[in-house]
Amino acid sequence: MSEQLTKGERTVLKELVNISERITSRILAKGLDEKEERVVSILNSLSQRGLIELETSEIVSYYLSDEGREYAERGLPEVRLFRAVVELGGRASVDNAVSKSGISQKSKGIALSWTRKNGWLAISKENETTFLSANTEVVETPIKSILSMIHKGEHRFPRRHEPSLQIALERSLITAKTAKVFVAKVSEEMRGIAENLIGEEVSGIIDLTPEMLVERTWEGKDFRPYNVELQPAYANYGKKHPYAEFNDWLREIMIGLGFTEWDGPYVETEFWAHDTLFVPQDHVAREVQDQFRIESPYDHGDIRDKKYYRAVKAVHENGGDTGSKGWDWPFSREIATRLCLRPHTTPVSMRYLWEHRESPQKMFIIDRNFRSETLSATHGQEFDQCEGIIMDKGLTLRDLLGYLKAICNAVGIKKLKFKPGQFPFTEPSVETFGKHEKLGWIELGGSGIFRPEVTYPLGIKDTVLAWGIGSGRLYMAAMGINDIRELFSRDLNWLRKSSFAREAV
Repeated sequence: MSEQLTKGERTVLKELVNISERITSRILAKGLDEKEERVVSILNSLSQRGLIELETSEIVSYYLSDEGREYAERGLPEVRLFRAVVELGGRASVDNAVSKSGISQKSKGIALSWTRKNGWLAISKENETTFLSANTEVVETPIKSILSMIHKGEHRFPRRHEPSLQIALERSLITAKTAKVFVAKVSEEMRGIAENLIGEEVSGIIDLTPEMLVERTWEGKDFRPYNVELQPAYANYGKKHPYAEFNDWLREIMIGLGFTEWDGPYVETEFWAHDTLFVPQDHVAREVQDQFRIESPYDHGDIRDKKYYRAVKAVHENGGDTGSKGWDWPFSREIATRLCLRPHTTPVSMRYLWEHRESPQKMFIIDRNFRSETLSATHGQEFDQCEGIIMDKGLTLRDLLGYLKAICNAVGIKKLKFKPGQFPFTEPSVETFGKHEKLGWIELGGSGIFRPEVTYPLGIKDTVLAWGIGSGRLYMAAMGINDIRELFSRDLNWLRKSSFAREAV
C-alpha cells in the first residue's frame, strides 16, 4: 500500500477513520460540504485500493399521487361511503349514501367496488332502487395509515407494510422511486494502514494543470506515482431506450422479410378506424369506455372518397356485392365522421390498400395506438403495434401462420401457440400466444384473412392476410419484462441498468 493519497482521498478517509462506523455517502458529503457525486467517486477509488468496505443498496421511497393526496386529506371514498350508510341507519339507497358521503361521481364506482370487495357493504335492489346495507359497524384499512404517513413526510416503510403498499400502487394512489445508496466503512484490519497513509505527506506534483503546462513549471519536479490499473467509477452515458432499440430491430426484421413500411394519422374518423373494417356501428369497441374520442378542437371529420363511402355504407346495410347480408341496420354518417384516437393500426392497412389495390403487396407499420384500458401488467392506454398485411393470389392461413412464426422466432420467442379467434373484419381469425418466463402464456395479437366485406368495397378480390401484434408484448416475452408499464418508465435506475441485446440470426 505504497501509493500516496490525493487531497480528496485523504479528507474522505480521515473522516471515515474518525467516524469509525458505517455511513452513507449522502451524510458523508453533507459533513464534508462536498457534492455527493465527488464523494462517491472517491469512495469507489478507496474501495478499489482495499482501504474501505463499500456497499450499495437500493432504497425505495413512496410519494402520493394527486388522487392519493386527495384521499389522504379527505379520506378513502370506500370508507366515506361506508360511514355514510352507517350514519343513515345501516341501510340506504345508493344515491342517498353517495350524497351523504360527499364523494364525487368519479369516485362512486371506486367506492362501491372496494366496499363490496372488502365485504363492508351488501348491495340489493328493490323496486328499481339499489340499496346498500352495512355488514359491520366499524372498518379499518391499512391503506389509510399508509397515505397519512406519506402525507406527513414519511417515504420509507418496513417490510410488513408491503401488502398495503402494493395495493396502493395498483390503485395509483402512490408512486415508488428507487434510489441507490452507498455505505462505507474502514474495516478494523485496514485501520492501521489507513491511519499511516493519512499521516504521510504528499510529495511531488499531483495534478498537472494547463497553467503548469504553459509556464513549464513542472520541469525538473517529481510527480507522485499513479496506479494506472485502477478502474474508474462507472459513468452513466446517453443511450437509446432499450424498448426503442427493440422496435428498431423489429423494423429491420420486417424490412428483411420484404415488407414496405407505411404510416398513418393518430387521429382518425370512425369511418377509417371501424367502418371500413366492417365493425358494426353499435359495437362495444366504439364506446367511450373502450376508445378515446376527440371533442376539441373538432369532434367530426370528413370523408373525401364519396364512392368508397357509399360502397362501405352498402356493405353495412345489406352486404353490397359481397354476398353478405351486412348488419341489416341503417348506416349513420354522424357516427362514421366522429373523430377518435386510433385504437389500432389496422386503419393504416386500409389506407394503404385504398392507395395500392393491385397484387402483390406487403406492408407493415410499427407505431403507437390508444385505448381506454385499465392499466395492468399486460395492458396500457398507449401501446405500440406491429401491423402487417400481405395481398396476393392463392394465399392461405398456413402462409399467415408461417409469417407470424418467422417474426416471433426472429425476436427470440421460440414457444408459440395459435388458437381460433373472432374479429369483425377477418375470417378465419387467429390469436397468437407467446410463452413468458414469469407470466406464462400471454396474448401477442390477433390476425386473420380480411373478409370480403372489407376488401370488396375497394375492388380487391385477392386474398389479404392481416395481423396486429403488440410490440410491447413481444418485447416482454422476448426480454423477460414482467410489467408492460416498465416500457415507458422514467425511472433512471431502471433505464440505466436495462439493456437490449439482439440475438444472432
